Amino acid sequence: MATKKTVRHHPVVEQPSPKSDPWTIHVQSKLVELESVKAATDRKWGENRLTTLVSSDVRERFWTQNSRLHQAMVAKDRAKFDSSVAGMIRAYAVLDQLATEDECETADVGIPRIEWEMQNGQTMIIVRTVNDAVAIQKSRQEVSNHHIWSMQEMEVLMADEGVQHLIKVKALVPTAQVTKYKHKLGGETGFDDFVDDLTFSDNDVLDYKFDSKQAERFKNGSN
Repeated sequence: MATKKTVRHHPVVEQPSPKSDPWTIHVQSKLVELESVKAATDRKWGENRLTTLVSSDVRERFWTQNSRLHQAMVAKDRAKFDSSVAGMIRAYAVLDQLATEDECETADVGIPRIEWEMQNGQTMIIVRTVNDAVAIQKSRQEVSNHHIWSMQEMEVLMADEGVQHLIKVKALVPTAQVTKYKHKLGGETGFDDFVDDLTFSDNDVLDYKFDSKQAERFKNGSN
């Protein structure tokens, strides 16, 4: 039986590593097609919002189709997998049509924005100005106000001394990504608290960690 997360969420689209088997390459390639449709839907209706605009029966059938996709992946059944992807693409078209016929309000209010589903399942929206954020708050009642941010506010946050330390460390390793952040930094350089905080995303099987001692040597101009 599919889990709640499996039923509601699509498989993750990732670029296969050079060592990937043919099945993995095929799966990730086909999922790009589905992700493209979902992205267009999210831009029009809002991040994962479309399923909330249709009836419970339609929503259940949509999630059931998505569950079939996961099951085909686990079974490594290429025919069923391809059919399931095509079914999901058609399902998005059906949901879009139903929401349009019901004259549901779209999320696109003419305001450039980025929407992101956080790990807790809630949606974050980032817009350009504070005025844009206020407009989004009025039109998107399903999004919590404290998850709507403007770039003006982001600039203020990034000017914080602690975040500036993080930016300097990240600049040493441009391919690194932040996995956690401690606001209070220790030591004279601020590198102390960044051990294991930066990881690499390059499809390598090894789990690289940020080396604060090596970074300190680079900072001092030595190697």
